[in-house]
This record gives sequence, structure tokens and C-alpha cells, in this order.
Amino acid sequence: MELLATYLRTRWPEGLSLDDAVQLSMHIYRTGEGIPMGLRPLTSRDPLAKAFAALAESGWIRRPDPDTDVSTVGFWTTVIVSATKQTPWRYDEEEGRAIAARFGAST
Repeated sequence: MELLATYLRTRWPEGLSLDDAVQLSMHIYRTGEGIPMGLRPLTSRDPLAKAFAALAESGWIRRPDPDTDVSTVGFWTTVIVSATKQTPWRYDEEEGRAIAARFGAST
């Protein structure tokens, strides 16, 4: 989990907006694109949710409202599961791919 969070922080040190982080988390969950093969086992639901919660806790994910807590594993589990279900968070494959491309090759 920490390896994945560290990888993302290293590749994009300025962080992401919450909307971009949501799309990236769903895109990684669905495709694994943008993540090196050695880290792909960490892209399943629970490790991915823990990584994004840690990124939010560290401030890497910029919240639109300081009173909105997006640093819980439960929040990110809901977001990630939303990539495959009908929920308020909608996965946009094109947008996810564009955000993942910022992180470089996935080999």
C-alpha cells in the first residue's frame, strides 16, 4: 500500500484534485494502466483504497472543501467499487486514461 502511494507521490509530486484522484483510482482499479507491473498486485480494492486514503491524509489529494474527509479507507473503497457499479461516482475511461498517462509508462 505505502509503495503504491510513494510511487504516485514521486511521479506527480504536486498531487491531484479530488476529482482527478477519484478518476485515477477507478482507472487503476479497472485497468492497472500507469502502474509498473511490480506494483500491480497493490491495485486490488483494499490496497488501492488504503493507498489513496494515505495520499489524502498526506495532503497529496486536494479536497474541494476542508470539512470533507476523504482520508478514510471507507471513502476510497466506495469510490473504487463505483468503477463497476451505478453510484454517484462515475468512471470516465477517457479521463482516467489521460490522468494515468501523466504518470508515465506502465511497464
